Amino acid sequence: MIKKEYTFIDLFAGAGGLSEGFIKAGFSPIAHIEMKKDACNTLKTRSAFHYLRAKDKLSIYKEYLKNKVEGSDGSALWSQVPLGITDAVICATIGKDSINDIFNKVDKLKITGLFEP
Repeated sequence: MIKKEYTFIDLFAGAGGLSEGFIKAGFSPIAHIEMKKDACNTLKTRSAFHYLRAKDKLSIYKEYLKNKVEGSDGSALWSQVPLGITDAVICATIGKDSINDIFNKVDKLKITGLFEP
């Protein structure tokens, strides 16, 4: 029997509460789409956490938390995971002027499989 992998796209993702539930249920994210930069930074950090956990490298995440400088973004952590993990967070407002670009980014993520942990 072939195990089916379920994927999802989180629109208006906020800080990722819905994504966390889907990930805990065994789904894999293709993309998280959110317009607020701080929420996107949280999504990137959580994506890095899930990747590192899957690769049994949580020590990198714990070290990042111990040394994180208040007010800094998570780039020190994000640089420790493949670029595709954080590229799955699309920081954009969904609207008629941006929708084609968002679709193109999601299509690229689907084709290249960058969302895989």
